[in-house]
Amino acid sequence: MQLSTQRQAVSVDRFRYHSSVPFETAEFRLRSSIQRADHPLEWTHLTGDDTGAGAGEGATAARPRDKESFVAMVESHLGPHGFAYFAEFNHGSWLRLFRPQTSTITTSDAEQRDLRCIRFILGNPLIAITLLRHDLDAGLSVPVELYLVEEADPGSITTGTKCVWYRPSGLVAGYEGATQELVDAAKKLDAKLEALVRWVLSDD
Repeated sequence: MQLSTQRQAVSVDRFRYHSSVPFETAEFRLRSSIQRADHPLEWTHLTGDDTGAGAGEGATAARPRDKESFVAMVESHLGPHGFAYFAEFNHGSWLRLFRPQTSTITTSDAEQRDLRCIRFILGNPLIAITLLRHDLDAGLSVPVELYLVEEADPGSITTGTKCVWYRPSGLVAGYEGATQELVDAAKKLDAKLEALVRWVLSDD
C-alpha cells in the first residue's frame, strides 16, 4: 500500500496552575489519589500483552477474560477522583546532572538547589472507551498526563508547585469535523482532570 499523509490541525490549551502548596504535599496528594501502593495496576494485567514489562504468571492468572471482569479489575484500581496510575517520568532525577538554569535556584545561603519535577501518566480505560467509541484516533491522547513542577523565588527557601497539563478535549476533539458526541465525552474528561488538579494544589 502506498504511503499517504494527512495534516490535521488541532486546537488545544495548555494550562499552568500555580499554588503555594509545597511540592512534597502536592506529590503526596496526587499519588494518594491515583496510586494504590497495595494494589498497583499493571497494564499487562488488563491487556493480555505478554511481551511488555511486568508480564508473567501473576499477570496471566489475574487477566480479565471478558468485559465484566475487565471493568471490575479497572474499578478496583481507581482512586477517589476516578483515575489510576500508569507511569511516571522523574525529570528532576536526571536534570541535576546537567543543572540547567530552568531547574535550579540559588537559596538565601547562596547555594544551588535542584527543583523537583515529575510527569505522571494517569487514566481510566472506562473513560477512554467513551472517547474511542467515537474516534479510534483518540487513543493517541489517552491516558492523560500531569506535570508537577516545584517552583521557588530566587533567594527564597519557600517553594510552591506548578501543575502543567493539556486540556484533553483539545487533543482528542480539537480538530475540524469532530462529532458533538466526541466533544461532549472529552469535556467530561476535562472536568474530571481539572477537579483532580485543583484538589492536588488546594490550600486546604
